[in-house]
Amino acid sequence: MDRRYTILALIAIILAAGLLIIPDKGKTKEMEPEKLLSAVNDQARFITTDAVTERIIGGDPTLQLIDVRPADQFNKFALPGAISIPLDSILSQTWQDVLQQPGKDKVFYSNGDVEADAAWQLCTRAGTRKVFVMKGGLNYWYNTIIKGAEPSNTASSEDLDQYSFRQAAKLYFTGGSPAEERRTYINEDAPEPAKVKVNVVKKAPAKSSGGGC
Repeated sequence: MDRRYTILALIAIILAAGLLIIPDKGKTKEMEPEKLLSAVNDQARFITTDAVTERIIGGDPTLQLIDVRPADQFNKFALPGAISIPLDSILSQTWQDVLQQPGKDKVFYSNGDVEADAAWQLCTRAGTRKVFVMKGGLNYWYNTIIKGAEPSNTASSEDLDQYSFRQAAKLYFTGGSPAEERRTYINEDAPEPAKVKVNVVKKAPAKSSGGGC
């Protein structure tokens, strides 16, 4: 069975029963189905890889990256400052203090969009505010930031500026030299999972300002 359909089935099961395990302590209020449907159609939940990268480099204290892949993949490679909350644990009471942090933009990411968007739907349904999805996931981040193609001679000034930014970002993440460690992650959205090797120096996350992250 296609991995996407498996994940969508998991979402349906959790939406039907998973929210029952969250104690009602006045912290969350479940969103009505029609409002959730409207939110799902709103593309504002997506944040581009460029925007996420800029906020990482700038040390934006309002950004909280949440890696929803399995823990073993997180341990192989993760974006700087990210914390690991696997999708099957996203509704656990353990992580509610993190997800309910005021003033934080909680940005989910996975290898592609599927699992991160599932996490967004579950948390939005549960009443969690300020949650987003990194558009394209780690695969797209790699292809745009680390492996970005040079624009043509006829490219617009905006495209040239974007390329310059991505080149500078690449140096930030790789250190401008051969990587100290080789990280591997798997493209979950490919018809046949493909391994992508990424030479990236994993930066130490910024010190926590409290609230569990």
